[in-house]
Amino acid sequence: MHRFLGTLGFAVVGLLSVFAWSLIDTRLCTAYARLCIPRAGECGGGLDTCPITTQVFADFALYLLAPPVLFAGLGYLLCARRSNFSVAAKCIAIAIVMHWLSTFVAMRVFHI
Repeated sequence: MHRFLGTLGFAVVGLLSVFAWSLIDTRLCTAYARLCIPRAGECGGGLDTCPITTQVFADFALYLLAPPVLFAGLGYLLCARRSNFSVAAKCIAIAIVMHWLSTFVAMRVFHI
């Protein structure tokens, strides 16, 4: 039961991290509009302005579901042994920072 609840808790934190990053990204785009200019030939201005293709749907699903799955995997591995709360909190904090940093670099620097 400990492992299941830890995995579920980490997955919820991963989903919340996606929503928190979306809020941060909106603020970044407001403050630094140059970061959010799409490359030539790409649709921009939001998800609803792009035609819905299989690739767009897969990218969106991956963007929403990959962090919770990876966070759940981390929770599963961390809860395999009895760890105290401070270790779990540190792992969550590091995972959130890595998630936000990798998303920023991928989306706003390399425009992937």
